[in-house]
Amino acid sequence: MRTSTYAAAFAVPALLAFTTVAPEKISFAPKAGTTVTKTFSTVTEMELEDAEVLMGGQPAPIGEAEMAMESTQSITVTDTYGPMADGQLEKLSRTFDSIGMETQMDMTMGMAQEMAGEGSSPLEGKTVEFKWNEKDGEYEISFAKDEEGEPEELEGLDIEMDLTSLVPDEDISVGESYEIDTMALAQILSPGGDLGLEMEMDGSAGGGPVPGADPGQMGDFSAFFEDALEGDASGKLAEIRDADGVKVAVIEIEFDVAATADMTEMVAESMQNNDELPPGVSMDVDRMEMAMTYEGTGELLWNLDAGHVHSLEI
Repeated sequence: MRTSTYAAAFAVPALLAFTTVAPEKISFAPKAGTTVTKTFSTVTEMELEDAEVLMGGQPAPIGEAEMAMESTQSITVTDTYGPMADGQLEKLSRTFDSIGMETQMDMTMGMAQEMAGEGSSPLEGKTVEFKWNEKDGEYEISFAKDEEGEPEELEGLDIEMDLTSLVPDEDISVGESYEIDTMALAQILSPGGDLGLEMEMDGSAGGGPVPGADPGQMGDFSAFFEDALEGDASGKLAEIRDADGVKVAVIEIEFDVAATADMTEMVAESMQNNDELPPGVSMDVDRMEMAMTYEGTGELLWNLDAGHVHSLEI
């Protein structure tokens, strides 16, 4: 008996599934009548790196100069969006629900000094309207109907509180990165522009005035640095997911920027207006610069269905 063994080979067609994920369009497109409440909280810490004080052209015997300042700013607004036309928001109504700033300053320059203060804005509780002027290519800013306010309160205001400069201009796929304009970070530090913060400072353990800029003037960082921010900032579409019941694009942000602002004129003016100096004593400043560096990461969630920011944490 002969037994034969046969090996049989069968060709089975391979079935491969390809899934194509369409790029996402992350756009600013809120529906007319949409109302969004936004809260911005910023903590800024600054330290004096180097200082030289002269008396009669010679170094003053005051020892090492030290200064540290911490400011906490909180802003809450309620925005009601008007219609969009060709990607341009034509009208926005903004109510400044609350505007506040707290500052703590410690300084040693011949004597120990401590100062603390709180800041407020005349805009708090008021409603402002932004209307797009197509001819001039900018927004006209005015107080809402029946709202009372001074014209100078509107100077320096910026409509940008939607973080649109942090999202890509073109369609983007998950995992793809893009560059971010470094000036977008200045807008994060001073959302809404110059809100006219007015500071009330008290305390001075050493009994003398603290020379320097008005902390309230530190509210608008974009005005300080203008186009002086240097470095890199980028975003990456990490994923699309649900957050708080809405579909959001998750954007990972990285930044490493630095800037130097010339504070000489501001500090000199502040010192000239200081009426706390003893009779016959004057102070002058030759030069003062403020250098700031920002390095870190953040996560931006963008509401894809509503067409506006959902949250940002840096």
